Amino acid sequence: MVTKVSHRLAWLAVVGALMTLLASCNDEQDATKPGNVQFVVDTGPGGGSDLFARQIVKIARQDNLLTENWPVLSRPQGGGLGAMNFMGEKKGQPNFISAFTSKWVSSSFTEPNATTTVKDLTIIAMLADEQQIVAVPANSPYHSFTDFIAAAKNNPGQLVQVGGAYQSVDNLAALKIQENTGTSWKYLSFADGGPRITALLRGDAQIMIGAQTDFSEQVAAGQMRLIGVLGDARSKQYPDVPTLAEQGIPMQGIPDQLQFRGIAGPPGMKPETVAYYRDIFAKLVKTPDWEKYMQEEGDRTQFVTGGDLAQKMSQYSQDIQQLITLLKGKH
Repeated sequence: MVTKVSHRLAWLAVVGALMTLLASCNDEQDATKPGNVQFVVDTGPGGGSDLFARQIVKIARQDNLLTENWPVLSRPQGGGLGAMNFMGEKKGQPNFISAFTSKWVSSSFTEPNATTTVKDLTIIAMLADEQQIVAVPANSPYHSFTDFIAAAKNNPGQLVQVGGAYQSVDNLAALKIQENTGTSWKYLSFADGGPRITALLRGDAQIMIGAQTDFSEQVAAGQMRLIGVLGDARSKQYPDVPTLAEQGIPMQGIPDQLQFRGIAGPPGMKPETVAYYRDIFAKLVKTPDWEKYMQEEGDRTQFVTGGDLAQKMSQYSQDIQQLITLLKGKH
């Protein structure tokens, strides 16, 4: 009897040890799989990055790429600086990702005292190219961007472009175009899209550069029209609108992909965790729901990771640094 009990106890001990070992292995396997993920954005509810992050989560869940929800956490202070600083404080943590834009790159040159910049973060993937389009009121005398440039040459410093922050890509690109064409015009800055549209339609400004969604409703309603596309290709939604390069506007020094959206993690994120997120986003951008979303937004899928992404970010940083030099000369 004692022998049987001893054998049974020994057997239970072996089973227990195996279970502990398996649990340990599972813990190690799952150590890089994030849980309770929070999606950090630099805009408030309804802002561009907020809507972008929520749409990503929605598509990923409806296409069974995610089973859990990723709540969106807003850190809108400082036009990207608040979100970057927040991510910087989460060094090495797997449960935080952020939706970043090209604005985060320019801020590293305009805010020398920033505690965290995009260079400090773990860049996971680039997802989308947000084409920039030039719009004017429907009653504008400018039917092409060359018309506007001609008027700017005849009225130096008198015409007005409305847009976002002074360091935003629409202003940076405009400053370079002015240098390339020997023209000059004013820039009227508003934090939100609504006042920009109002100012343009009221006649306080003559042009606006933005994403398709910034003024698609007004174009559809006949209140505004489009006179040019920045970048290397026409818009799929507005194929009759020529690029600025097609109109003979010199575009040297301006990146073809001016405004992009991507995903970043905190500094020091483990490669296994980066791979986990990249796998999700690689599948996401291949879904019909994502393609539909890109068409609705007027964006183009640009899925770039790894060394290609590092090279693209490096080149973009160099281009933006040159444009920031023009901005500093103006202010």
